[in-house]
Parts: sequence; C-alpha cells; structure tokens
Amino acid sequence: LFVFPVSFPVKLKQTQAHASKMPRENNSNNGPPQPNPVLTAYESYVRDTPLITRYVLNATVISFFTGFFFSPAYLLANIPLFTIFKFQLYRILTSPLICTDILSLFFTFMGFLNHGVKLEQSMGSSLFACLFFTLTIVTNILFLIISILLWGLTNSDSYLAGVSLGIWTVLLGIIAVECSQAPPDTKRRLFFLEVPALYYPLVLLALFSLFAGPKLPYCLGVAVGYAYGYGKLDRWKVKVETVRKWENRDQGGCLSGFVQRVGFVTLGMASGPNAWLIGSGGNDGDSSGGGPAAVSAPSDPAASTTPSFPSSGGRSLGGGSRGGLLSRGTKTPKTAEERAALLERAAERRRQQQDEEGDPGV
Repeated sequence: LFVFPVSFPVKLKQTQAHASKMPRENNSNNGPPQPNPVLTAYESYVRDTPLITRYVLNATVISFFTGFFFSPAYLLANIPLFTIFKFQLYRILTSPLICTDILSLFFTFMGFLNHGVKLEQSMGSSLFACLFFTLTIVTNILFLIISILLWGLTNSDSYLAGVSLGIWTVLLGIIAVECSQAPPDTKRRLFFLEVPALYYPLVLLALFSLFAGPKLPYCLGVAVGYAYGYGKLDRWKVKVETVRKWENRDQGGCLSGFVQRVGFVTLGMASGPNAWLIGSGGNDGDSSGGGPAAVSAPSDPAASTTPSFPSSGGRSLGGGSRGGLLSRGTKTPKTAEERAALLERAAERRRQQQDEEGDPGV
C-alpha cells in the first residue's frame, strides 16, 4: 500500500546517527557545569566572616525566617514581665539575636559586617565574644532595673511589657567603646557631616530616635559602651591570660573545640589595630574594594598579637568613597611608608612583650 523511495532508509539512519552525536558535542563544548552561585556566595561568606560574627548573623537570619511561623520576640526578647516574674533569665542573652523585619535584617548585616568583622579580627574571637555578651548582659540588666523602678513609681503595667531586642542595642555600645578610645582629634563622617568621634554615638543615637522614636535600650547601650571604654567595667573584663588558657588545646581549654573551626580568630592571629589600617574587603589598603577581609593569620610577622581597639578613625556612617554607608574614618595611613612604619612599631612591641614573658622563665 505504501511505497517508500529507496533513499528513505539511508536518510533515516543518517538522521539517527546525527542525533546520537549531538549530546556528546554539546557536552564537549559546554565544559564542566557552572558552579551554584548561591553555594559560592555562602562559601565566601563562611570564609570571609569570623566565627562569632557569623554565628550572630546566622542567629538573626534564623529568627527572621522563624517569624513567618511564630513570634521569636515573644519567646526570646528581654521583657521584664517574663524575664523577672517568670524567671526566664535566658532572655538577657538571647534578646540581641532577634530580627523582626526585613529592613532590620538589612541594617543588621550592613552594620555588624562592618564593625563586627574588624573588631573580631582585631581582638580575637574569644575576647570579642566576651565583649559582646558583657555589653548585652549589663545593658539588659540596667533595662530591667529601670523598668521595675518606673513600674513601682507609676504603677503602670506598660513598663513591665517593655521590650529590649535587636542587634543595634549591642552594636551602639560597641561603637561607643571604639569612639571613647579614639584620639581626641579624630572625626567621623555622618553622611555629609563631620562629627568628633567622642560624640559620634550620641549623634547616631539621635538619628535613630528621630526616625524610630526614643528607645531606652539604645540609650542604655550607648551609656554602657562609654562606661566600658572609660574603664568603669574593668572588673568584668576577662584577662588575656585566661583567654589563652581557654584556647589551649593541650590543656583541654573550654574553647579548644572551637579553635579549629573555620573563622575562629585566636589571640595569636588577632591583628590588633592593623585590622582597621591594612586591608579592606580583602584588598590592599589602597584599593577601593569593600566587604570584610578574609579570616586568617596576619600575613606579616610584625602584626601585633595584643588585642585592642583602633586608635584611628575607625568607621563612619555614610561618608567616604570606600565601604558604602558604613565606611572608613579619615585618620588612616594611605602610603606604603606609613604602613611599614606602623608594622615596624608593632614588631618592636611584640619583641618587648616576648622579652617580658620570657623573663619569669629565666
């Protein structure tokens, strides 16, 4: 019934052979599969962000997404009614890790990635964690005391329902610590204004109060930061020798299990003030890149191992061409000679420290 031309089977075989070769040709032309951009971004985040800073940011992200199912603020925020009268004291520690909206999450990452990364690289992860939780505990205890006093004086239950939550309660205190230890002539840029470093946290607090209204936890955070910077809380500071024992793996220190984790900055790896002066965003000090620098030991053996806060301008809000909204201060060395002199002085201090530590052994 059907008559096919003689050439039809030949053409059919050629078509099938060509189709079988196409996948091999496509695979050879495409090369290896492209990496997953989400996985690549996460690996870069883990590699470039110190451990404690990463844990804090991860906790805020988790609290934000759990907010779609239940209210983490109701369970974890520092509320006098629950913290004191129901004895839920864990809220004193968990309140800074709460994020309730996407705008707060954005500003949390923008602020803490700038200040937290550099501070942890400067001090070391252990001392940075001690600073973070010292400011958190003191600020929240003062908040509870003032709320109870106001409730007793006014008999208003609204003070018992007051809330202290969010990372900026602690971050404002960290900024106040930095500014209180900066040189007197240091200035920081707030958008288009230059503010003396000593008053920069107060101006920043006034700006927050202008947009979101005055908040008692923010005010207490700044006050506690100033008190910490001026040495009023020295009795609560952890000694460097104690931290070294915590990190000592041979002696089974309580933090020895964290030392080998990605991003943990030990006291020996802490770069001191050089965390602010050398490198920004993993680039050279004269480059214009932004973002946190990679977490690693100082590349120069002259880097100081004594943790401290920056003695230069630190970081500013909204100024400069580097770093975007939170950028560097104005008192940073920009030439190779200035950085070399700084490293030479750091090496001399380190040699003196080693000589002093070696004397008792003699």
